[in-house]
Amino acid sequence: MLAKWIVAEASNRAAFDEAQRRWSELVGYEGFIVQVGGWLDSSTTKAGVLAVWRDFGAYRGCIESGYHDLAAGQRDTIQRIEISVASVIMRINQSNPQVLAETAEVVRVSDATLEANSSPIFVARQMEIWNPVLAAADGMLGALICRVDGNRDRFLAASFWQNRGALENFDQKIFPATRKQAGMQSYVKELIIYHFGLEPSWHVVKHA
Repeated sequence: MLAKWIVAEASNRAAFDEAQRRWSELVGYEGFIVQVGGWLDSSTTKAGVLAVWRDFGAYRGCIESGYHDLAAGQRDTIQRIEISVASVIMRINQSNPQVLAETAEVVRVSDATLEANSSPIFVARQMEIWNPVLAAADGMLGALICRVDGNRDRFLAASFWQNRGALENFDQKIFPATRKQAGMQSYVKELIIYHFGLEPSWHVVKHA
């Protein structure tokens, strides 16, 4: 399974929103699973968009065929964009991204860049400490842990939450203690955390 994470700064918020609603054509591509997004809590002009594909081959097939036609309609609404493609290496709780897209209210994405050659300890701490904590957190519906393609020292974690209250409780009461327990300061070079409420009109969900 492959995840595509996009952070886009809109040059025109209303136009970006309108263009984002037109991605429903993705359901016609083989291997596409789901796409969700929303405006980042940290900025009124920045959006986060997360798409999930069956594998890299399916994603590449879309890129090489009609993707550019789809993207053309939104290009003029974007001032700046960052795109990361990552392989899903772990799933926590609900493993079906389609279900998560239709039940979550808010998403948390953490983007961790590690110190050189620290991926083994990151993966070990993820499995031993973070995964059980996330699995037990009230309101945490499901999560995807991903390694960014082409960068063995960068990981993305996307967690889907029932509501904002549950996410705020995790960030304020659970995350600080767990971060200390995992000793993240010794192997994480940079950590960026994004929160965004899901915009229902941006949902693109492919059903069987």
